Amino acid sequence: MDLARLRIFVAVAEAGSFTAAADRLALTKSAVSHGVASLERELGVQLLLRSTRRLSITEAGEAFLADCRELLAHAARVGERARARQGELSGLLRVTSSIDATALVAPLIAEYVARHPAMRVEYLPTDQLVDLVRENVDLSLRVTGRRDFSLRAAGLADLQIWCVAAPAYLHAHGTPRRAEDLADHEWIAFTQLPSPRTLRCRVGRREVIVRLRGRLSSSVSLAGRALAVAGAGVFGGPDFTLRADIEAGRLVRLLPEVRLPTISLYAAWPGRIAPPAKTRALIDLAKTRLRSKPWELAVP
Repeated sequence: MDLARLRIFVAVAEAGSFTAAADRLALTKSAVSHGVASLERELGVQLLLRSTRRLSITEAGEAFLADCRELLAHAARVGERARARQGELSGLLRVTSSIDATALVAPLIAEYVARHPAMRVEYLPTDQLVDLVRENVDLSLRVTGRRDFSLRAAGLADLQIWCVAAPAYLHAHGTPRRAEDLADHEWIAFTQLPSPRTLRCRVGRREVIVRLRGRLSSSVSLAGRALAVAGAGVFGGPDFTLRADIEAGRLVRLLPEVRLPTISLYAAWPGRIAPPAKTRALIDLAKTRLRSKPWELAVP
C-alpha cells in the first residue's frame, strides 16, 4: 500500500477539504483528489463523502483513519531509526504552543531547522487546548493554561511574573508601595490563571493574599501587556513579554521585592513512551537555551 496515498487521505480528513490538504502537503488539489480516489479504488471502500458544499468522512473512513495514523507513525519511527544511524533527522515536525509562548518558541524553531536542514516544521500557535493525537501534532510547548495529563511532559523553564503599569497610569493613580496597595488599583486580570483576581505573593517570609478589582481581563498575556502600555491599569505577566517595554520606558516594574508566583514552560508529546528523535531534538534544544535566562531568547 502506497504510504503517500495514506498521507494524503489523513491530511484531507484532518483539514476537512481537498484544498486545505493540498496546501498542507504542497501538492495540487487534483493530485490530492486523485490520491484519495486511487486509494478508495484499491481498497474497494468509500472513505469520504463529497458534495458541492462539504466533505465528510464515512464510518469505514473513520476506522481506516486510525489505522493510517498508526501505520504512518510506525513508518516514521522506522525511518528515524535508519536516519539516526547516519546522524541526520528529516521529515515533518508539527509543533503547537500558546500564543504567549511564540516569542520563546519561534527562535527555537529557527535554530532547530538551521541545525537539521532536512527537517520541515509546521508551527501552529493557538490558545485552544489541542488534541495532539487527533490533530497529528508531535509537540506542544505551553506557558500557562490547562494541561492534558494523559500526555508525557517535560519541564523546560520557570518564568517569573512581574507587576507593571504605564507611567501615565501611575501619574494619574499613584504608585503602589506595598502588595496590599494593589487592591486599590485597576487590575488587568489574566484569565488563564486559576484565580485571576486573587494575588498570592510573598514579601520576605510573609505570605500576602490580595483581592483585586478591575473591569478588564484577557486570556492572552500579550493583550494584557498591550492594555497596560495603553494606561488601562496594572498587569502581572511573564517577564519575557514585559522586559522590552520596561527598558523602553513604556512600562514601569512595580514592587520588585514582592515574589509573585512563577509559571512553567513545559513540552508535552502524545503517547506514553519517550518521544521520537525528531521531537526529542527540539526538546533538548529548548532545555539548553531556556535553562538560565529565557528572556534573552525571546523575540521582543
